[in-house]
Amino acid sequence: MTITCATYNILHGYHREMVLKNIRFLIDEGADVICLQEAEVRFKGALRKFLGQKELAGWEIHSEHEGFGGNVAILWKSGRLKLTRTKLIPLPKLRISPTLQRLQVSQLKRFDTNRVALVGFFESEGQTIQITSAHIAWEGGSRHRMRQIRHLRESLEEEPADIRIIAGDFNTLAPRALRHVHERRVEKTLGTHYINALPKLSWSYDTSHADPSDGLGFLPKLHRAGVRFRARLDYIFATNVTVMSSAMYDLPGSDHRPLIAVFDTADVPAGLPIEKH
Repeated sequence: MTITCATYNILHGYHREMVLKNIRFLIDEGADVICLQEAEVRFKGALRKFLGQKELAGWEIHSEHEGFGGNVAILWKSGRLKLTRTKLIPLPKLRISPTLQRLQVSQLKRFDTNRVALVGFFESEGQTIQITSAHIAWEGGSRHRMRQIRHLRESLEEEPADIRIIAGDFNTLAPRALRHVHERRVEKTLGTHYINALPKLSWSYDTSHADPSDGLGFLPKLHRAGVRFRARLDYIFATNVTVMSSAMYDLPGSDHRPLIAVFDTADVPAGLPIEKH
């Protein structure tokens, strides 16, 4: 059996038509499940209407909304994956409020945002597949990110699953020279049984698009003027699979680019015991 997973931070759905077009592109590329981040409440209606099209019959959505930083969703093809239940995992907050929180900048959102991961438990061909859409914090730096990732891993592994997929925005902001250092920190925190589907991807985020409500509407103007910033923020990890193919698509509509990975699960026995880290 193969399973194709995509992840996409949709920038609050601000550029609605482009984002919906990109989600359709991922579906046409063969995605069985799509993990979304920054899937705000205001975008939910448009997304449900989009999935209500006749040619998309069988696609379903589950979303959770926990403050500005906690809007995550999972879309899946019900003919391929049978959802049994979902679980929301709140991620640890900063122990000490960052200096940024004390800045009086009216256009910027609060920095003490909630961060969460949405977990879907699916059944397919006798196997339990745990799929997680995660949005890790940039606030607090690398140490806090690793704390959230470690908590997420430990929470996921409290329950048995044959296959685990974690996809989302890990917010590993770093200069070009340090991108792979931060990637290795994520890999080390998750453990060797989690396979990075797109290792050493050079970037997945840039400043070509913005949502003015973030107070960063000037970035696309700088981008068009040649002042550009890129970073590797998005990942797909999985356990007990073989990566058949993976890709990033440079599509307009968000400051993030969608990722997709095809996994082979043929050699995974049903009822595989829980992994130990």
